Amino acid sequence: MKIVIAPDSFKGTLTAYEAALTIAEAFTGAADEIIQLPVADGGESTLSCFRSAIGGNYVDVNVANPYMERITAKYLLSGDTAVVEVAEAAGLTLVEGRKNVRLTTSYGVGELIKAALDAGAKEIYVAVGGSATNDGGAGLAAALGVKFTDAEGLPMLPTGGTLGEIERIDVSELDKRISEVKFTALCDVHVPLLGKDGAVYVFAPQKGASVEDLELLESGMASYAALLSHTTGKEVASLAGGGAGGGIGAGLSAFLNAELTPGAGAVLKAMHFEEALSGATAVITGEGRLDRQSFMGKVVGTVADIAKGARVKTYCLAGDISSEITDSLLAEHGIELAIRCASETDFIKLRLSAQTDLYKAACGLREYLKS
Repeated sequence: MKIVIAPDSFKGTLTAYEAALTIAEAFTGAADEIIQLPVADGGESTLSCFRSAIGGNYVDVNVANPYMERITAKYLLSGDTAVVEVAEAAGLTLVEGRKNVRLTTSYGVGELIKAALDAGAKEIYVAVGGSATNDGGAGLAAALGVKFTDAEGLPMLPTGGTLGEIERIDVSELDKRISEVKFTALCDVHVPLLGKDGAVYVFAPQKGASVEDLELLESGMASYAALLSHTTGKEVASLAGGGAGGGIGAGLSAFLNAELTPGAGAVLKAMHFEEALSGATAVITGEGRLDRQSFMGKVVGTVADIAKGARVKTYCLAGDISSEITDSLLAEHGIELAIRCASETDFIKLRLSAQTDLYKAACGLREYLKS
């Protein structure tokens, strides 16, 4: 029996590497071959997944965090290929206890990109997930030379709450090296920039926005989108993936001519996932919560769809499973069985029991597959 283990992180409890290792331990002695391929979808841990796939070294850079405080962040450099993770410089984990999407900026992400350009990178992947921002990528563009001015002609550094105050965008001083580099934005979601299914209404509440904030943020984003399209000639309002990272997807497309692609698929391709499926008996994937979003470009859905195409059965271990997950939905994606792992509902207790819960669930799946 050959088992391929390809989980996402169990957010807040286990990294993808910890999850893969835990599942593998449960199958030790029960499988002839076990392949561990922890996966990310363009959010946190994308750097480590790429490093395991393409090698390279981490490079530390002094950059701005979402509140323009100086921190040390890293990017991956392998030959002339670089991988930048938005969460390193503008991640939600950097603003715990003081989330305020109206005030945060992606400026530090632009500084990471500039550092990669300084190192001679000719191909740069930007993993856009996990941001604490909703600035449409304006901050990162500013770090790369784009100038923003308000109605009085005064320079400004836009944040999520001030996008509507931008009167003019000047790209004449954008770093000239950008035109010589291939940029790929790894999007963890397919959402557009605007609308009820866009960056503001879907994700801003997770970043500290109140219900009262949403209308202001959406209005500002709409104004920015119109000005951005007028300035760069790129239509961004309905761009699939444009709303990823609080609109960073749209900013990367417009300013850097980046190709937007589902992050999970790109990571799995770099890790040669399809080749690993050859001769496999089963694929085991998993994440913290299995819901409909899991099949909108996330790891679980992407792993299952690729495995289905290779005619390999997929099994899912999830901390929790939404009531919207039906047998027919699972079957549509080739998932034979989904198992809920969590034994606790209190998050503090859950963090302590997560690894044990996952191990027990994996042992149960092992016995199921042997039967």
